[in-house]
Amino acid sequence: MQFGKASLSYRQAGQVKTLTFTDLNLMAPGLRVDSRRRPLAYGEVISITLTSAVPLELGAFSLQAELGSPSKMLSNGFQTWSQTRVYSPEQYMAPLFAPARPLLAPYGDYRLLTSTGKKGQFHSWSWTGFEENGRWLLLASISEDWGYTLFAADLIQGSLSIRRDCLGEATSEYPLLEIYIGQGSEQQVWEEFASLLPRHWRPPGRCTGWTSWYNYYTKINEEIICSNLRALSASGHPFDIFQIDDGWQGGIGDWLDVNAKFPSGLDTLARAARDKGFRPGLWLAPFICDAKSRLWREHYDWVLKDEKGRPVKAGINPGWNGWFYALDFYAPGFQTWLRQVFSTVFNQWGFQMVKLDFLYAVALMPRQGHCRGRIMAEAMEFLCQTCGDNFILGCGVPLAQAAGRADYCRIGADVAPFWEDSFLAAIKYRERVSTINSLYSTLHRHMLDRRLFRNDPDVFILRDGKPGVNANKLTRRQRHTLFFLNNLLGGLVFLSDHIGEYTPEQKEQLAEMFPNQETEIINLAARNDVYTIEFKASDQEYIALANLSRRPARQQLPPGQWFHPELIVTAGVVDLEPYQTICLVKVQAKPGPHILGSSGHIYPGGQIESFIWSKPGWTLTLKAHAAPHTRVWIAVPDGSEELQVNGQIFPVRKEATIPWVVI
Repeated sequence: MQFGKASLSYRQAGQVKTLTFTDLNLMAPGLRVDSRRRPLAYGEVISITLTSAVPLELGAFSLQAELGSPSKMLSNGFQTWSQTRVYSPEQYMAPLFAPARPLLAPYGDYRLLTSTGKKGQFHSWSWTGFEENGRWLLLASISEDWGYTLFAADLIQGSLSIRRDCLGEATSEYPLLEIYIGQGSEQQVWEEFASLLPRHWRPPGRCTGWTSWYNYYTKINEEIICSNLRALSASGHPFDIFQIDDGWQGGIGDWLDVNAKFPSGLDTLARAARDKGFRPGLWLAPFICDAKSRLWREHYDWVLKDEKGRPVKAGINPGWNGWFYALDFYAPGFQTWLRQVFSTVFNQWGFQMVKLDFLYAVALMPRQGHCRGRIMAEAMEFLCQTCGDNFILGCGVPLAQAAGRADYCRIGADVAPFWEDSFLAAIKYRERVSTINSLYSTLHRHMLDRRLFRNDPDVFILRDGKPGVNANKLTRRQRHTLFFLNNLLGGLVFLSDHIGEYTPEQKEQLAEMFPNQETEIINLAARNDVYTIEFKASDQEYIALANLSRRPARQQLPPGQWFHPELIVTAGVVDLEPYQTICLVKVQAKPGPHILGSSGHIYPGGQIESFIWSKPGWTLTLKAHAAPHTRVWIAVPDGSEELQVNGQIFPVRKEATIPWVVI
């Protein structure tokens, strides 16, 4: 990649100065810029460091580069809820509707920059990717602990600007950039980039569980929690986590106060969850409060203030008390109090996992000689150290600063019991609560799982619900698409439904996610909102076709024959209805009887343990927690009339080119 002009702005002795240069090894009066390139298997690392004789207060750094003519760009949103998707040159990223900015700006990057709204111009935080002639070019920042990195591209002009948000950083030595640039397959470059990250982190196992939010929201109480706990346990499914979300606390910021809706106390509920074999989890938002909280009254000095002494608004929530405010991470006594909060949650109440929400609020403005990105990194490191061996689920957080510090991290916006919010979409609010908005980010952040943290794609929703209360407006196909993609791409898979209220059909669908399996994504491609995902699970090759659009679609399958319980064996093309997702397993040609696939699992054949010959017939064994309604298709040699499996005789049928039996 060819670099062009660089620019550095800073304040020294009360004067704002701007240094412009093209040589990335620069000596200037009182300061020096050094650059270094380190070659790797698929690319290189570019490091640019600033050294000054006296401390400087930095403003911003930018570096221009030439792109070529990419056909697509990956745009990573600013934080958890910010939409992430791939754009082509003929598309555009519209700015947020101006009248909405006072209400919605704190949630995203709207105060850091304004989208131009011009065709072909996009921006991306921390990393970005470009596709050109079938190859993937990844640019990713390795050192986000020192500041947010922005990639702003013009795909029509073929230009790229790499910018470091270092505003407010007071230092005499600073890593202006440390960027990985790699080219190859998506797997190759992401794996190489992940190997460069400085944190020693071992990804936890894949988890499933229940959370109260997406069914009851703040209207939870002790009986609702206990009823769902009993239902989850009675289901017999091997769920891992049982998490109580927002609605238990005395106020926003009052995390040591349990409200009157929980008369037995949270320690009793956590113990009940542990007794039933679940890891108990609890929601809190450690960096915010509202003006009606006890914290606000007793520790107003902990509330973050702007340069005019006004409390800094972190957002607005009609379900709380309106505006809520950021807390000052560096205020004397604040960190000590947070340690007490977490000690109480883990050691006294007995929770083993925390969902930490609205984390972006800690870094809304530079202070204490630190830029926004560095404050975010220090706050996440504090949480990581304070929580110790207990699980952290990060939410509402810039993802690079959560890497290696959160065990699990939300990767998309909140889902909803509807497909899209047409009003919020119309005003171009990228953090909007919306199922399709969440799915875009789930798909285009899939590569982060097990590299930065375990991905949390948010919940799936299968329930019908009561009209006007918690009704689900998602269609049957939309529910299945959300259910399937969350299971395929998530390292943490939650639901909020009361499964004791499920219909028989919904109970069968839920059972099809077990046994729970890790997957390896081989390739993900998209065309007009239709996604083709090639993956492996238990050494089987699969392909998933997901149509997120409202129009029917026709998709070409890779070479070979593929099995689906409704299509049996097929090849060539598959027709998809609007919002439909199907998963097919590749048929392996073998001389004797062999498994084609199954129904009863989201991955056809995913619940099969073994199929072996044991005279006088074959023995088929299913894995633990396989769905009771499982059916298995077995291919047999030409000319066969019957097959004995598990002591029963099954007649041979023939469709397409393969004779088979179904048991």
